[in-house]
Amino acid sequence: MVFFNKVFSSIPGYVFGFLTFLIGILGYIVALILSPEYVMWEKSISILANHHPGGIYLRIGLIISNIIAIPFIIYIGRALKDENVNEILRKLTIGHGISVSVVAILTGSVVCANILMKYLHGLFALTSWIGGTVACLLIGLLMLRNTKFTKSIMIFSFIVALIFGTYLIPFFITNFCNYYPEI
Repeated sequence: MVFFNKVFSSIPGYVFGFLTFLIGILGYIVALILSPEYVMWEKSISILANHHPGGIYLRIGLIISNIIAIPFIIYIGRALKDENVNEILRKLTIGHGISVSVVAILTGSVVCANILMKYLHGLFALTSWIGGTVACLLIGLLMLRNTKFTKSIMIFSFIVALIFGTYLIPFFITNFCNYYPEI
C-alpha cells in the first residue's frame, strides 16, 4: 500500500477513474467507427472485438482501462472508509471490484482462435459484465452510508450499474434466445 500512497500523493485518485472511462469509451467508439456494419442487438460485442477491423481498439481499450481502474478502485475503497460503512462489506466490495477488473483484462486478452478460447472468452466476458454491475451497485450502496459523498456521485454509480446491466440484454438475446439463429 506504500506504492499507492506515493501514487495518490502525486496523482489524484479520481484521475484514474476519469482515464478509465475515457480510454474504455474511446476504444469502443473507434471500434464502432471502423466497423459500421456491427449492430449490438444482432451480434454479441465479442463478435465486434474478435471478428471486425476495429476490434483491436475495443480490446486494447478494455485492457488499458481496466489496468487503470485498479488504482481507482483502491482510491474509492480508501475514500469509502467511514464509521457508518460496514468495514467487511467495504473490503469485500473493493476486492470484488479489483477481481472484476482482472477478469475484464483477461476478456480483452483472450482472442477467440479456437472453441476453447471462445468459451473462455465468453466466461470472462459474462463474469466481468455481471461482476461490474454488482461492483457498481455495491459501491453506490456504500456511498449511501458515507456522508463524504454527494447524492449525485452515488446516483452516478447506480447509472453506471444500469448501463452495464443494459448491455447484458443483447448478450442474452444473441447468445441464449436464438433471436438471430444464423449467428
